[in-house]
Amino acid sequence: MNNNVTHDGIITKIEGRQVTVQFVQQSACAGCHAKSLCSSSDAKMRSIVADSYGFPFKIGEPVQVEVTSQLARTAMLAAFGVPTVLALSVLFPMNAWCGEMVACAATLAIIGLYYAILYMFRARLDRKVVFVLHRKNN
Repeated sequence: MNNNVTHDGIITKIEGRQVTVQFVQQSACAGCHAKSLCSSSDAKMRSIVADSYGFPFKIGEPVQVEVTSQLARTAMLAAFGVPTVLALSVLFPMNAWCGEMVACAATLAIIGLYYAILYMFRARLDRKVVFVLHRKNN
């Protein structure tokens, strides 16, 4: 059973082997039948750059972007799990020792530092993230 994460998209730009694919990222409830009655559904246009691995693609061609479920879980953990653990591990002890204002400032500082470090290592992370493109069968 293939548990990879996929999105349908359209190729918008090709530069050498680099292919830019634009797709609609929907929230979990955007596909709900009651979304017209709810204000929390949203969808955003996103784009990613993937390697074509020498396969010929054309601008405007519909494709399916795929990433492994393991990589998707790792990305979610890095983006949300680690910062949550950092925030909670700083917030509660600092609140007990120094008070609310210092605890909040320390929590924001540690989360900011974490994301700054993540940003500094973005080139290394880009090498580990592999998007696979598949031609979409209409």
